Amino acid sequence: MRLQTLEDIGTKAASSGAFAHAGELALVPAPSAWSNSSRKRLFDCAVACLGLILSSPIMLIAALAVQATSEGDVLFRQQRVGRGNQSFTIYKFRTMCDGAEFAGPSVTNRDDPRTTPVGRWLRRFKIDEMPQLYNVIRGDMSLVGPRPKLRQHERMHMTVRPGITGAATLLFTREEELLVNVPSDLVESYTVDVLNPVKARLDMRYAQHGSFASDMQLLCATIFRIGWDKRLADLADLVEIDTESIAS
Repeated sequence: MRLQTLEDIGTKAASSGAFAHAGELALVPAPSAWSNSSRKRLFDCAVACLGLILSSPIMLIAALAVQATSEGDVLFRQQRVGRGNQSFTIYKFRTMCDGAEFAGPSVTNRDDPRTTPVGRWLRRFKIDEMPQLYNVIRGDMSLVGPRPKLRQHERMHMTVRPGITGAATLLFTREEELLVNVPSDLVESYTVDVLNPVKARLDMRYAQHGSFASDMQLLCATIFRIGWDKRLADLADLVEIDTESIAS
């Protein structure tokens, strides 16, 4: 699966109707042979186990920092949609104040006051995502795949396991910076109506064309951020902010 430029993504998404409202059920083509194979599952488990061992010192420091600097559980738990549209519990290090999910939108931007100082640091280096390696070992997730979705935000039929990383995850890794320019009362609707359909298009393409080679390419891009800086810098051009149309 070739990693596309933003121009490729925008053109193909628009021509295929991928910008339809995110609440509409997206029909997903049959997954590739690799996407649901036992070989991919074996690869995921081996790498996730190794990753947990190697990252355990960092995770311990992160857990202690979260516990020492704010009230609440160390881990954040949330229901997401997995393969076959089955719900599962995703695990992350908590980056927001306790009870933040009841005190604002489910989508956050860079300056969200609910984010703790330690949480901002964890998010910057994606350390908050490390507990998802446990989700991979459990079989809830894969290393590479579509984003684990919130049921109330999207209704894309999930034919493969969601991934810790993927094309959509990489492309929108600085999404919180983009959302700073969106009025706070429109952040959630902008994400659902404008950003999520673009992400869904990328997720559908992965499910249909994913391979071992594309997984390795996406994993390397995730670890080393190879070749993504320019595409991320152009993200705002692809998803131009039109607050008047969102509000209407």
